[in-house]
Amino acid sequence: MVYLKIKRQDEGREWYDTFEMEETPGMTVLEALFYVQEYMDGSLCFRYACRGAVCGSCGMLINRVPRLACRTQVGIAKKENTRQGSDDIFVAGQKSEEENEVILIEPLSNLKVIRDLIVDMDTFYNLVDSIKPWINSSEKHPEGGNLMSPDLREKIEKYTNCILCACCHGACPVAARDDTYLSPATLAKAWRMHLDPREDNASRKERQDFVDSESGVWGCDLVYKCVAVCPKKVPPTMGIKALREQIEKNKEK
Repeated sequence: MVYLKIKRQDEGREWYDTFEMEETPGMTVLEALFYVQEYMDGSLCFRYACRGAVCGSCGMLINRVPRLACRTQVGIAKKENTRQGSDDIFVAGQKSEEENEVILIEPLSNLKVIRDLIVDMDTFYNLVDSIKPWINSSEKHPEGGNLMSPDLREKIEKYTNCILCACCHGACPVAARDDTYLSPATLAKAWRMHLDPREDNASRKERQDFVDSESGVWGCDLVYKCVAVCPKKVPPTMGIKALREQIEKNKEK
């Protein structure tokens, strides 16, 4: 059996509901939520789309860790609860025997809750849009095409894998205390654009100047929580550190 303890929120009210169901082999948390919605409580609200860890729609807190519900298996989440504490950066405190049997499901942190597990993503998307995450090239059709070395392509690809699920934003301690912070995803995207050889120098400098602030690269605590939770292995902290180094280097010139 599996027990889901789900945080519910609606029109200012907050409460927890616990649902019990039979676990099937390979069942994901998203599948368990579907079961609750279809057979137990049709009023339960959550987001989903692709169901294949591509769209990022089903980001939520699972046992207080930001994850995608579609790629988190119920059996693995239950096993986590049997550990006495945790050796990773998300410390799970001591649990009672009853709590070991329950998977805790809550909405992503650091974003306004609309209802139940659905958060308002507009704030997050606006932060990403603020750095103008698109290529500005003065030469539209360069002779010979836009050539890129394999090494540079590999560096950029780490950051193009971002699916904008906001798990990193939900894990970020800076976003928790500063709602003007650009977020790990935004700064990772800024580094991706900086690396792209198609970008013209004026746009690259404008974006670099924009993130050169306490709400940008200098606000990061460098605790790597965003790296730990990213379902696509994007390393925002590494991009933030690289942007800091580039900014310092330009100031020395």
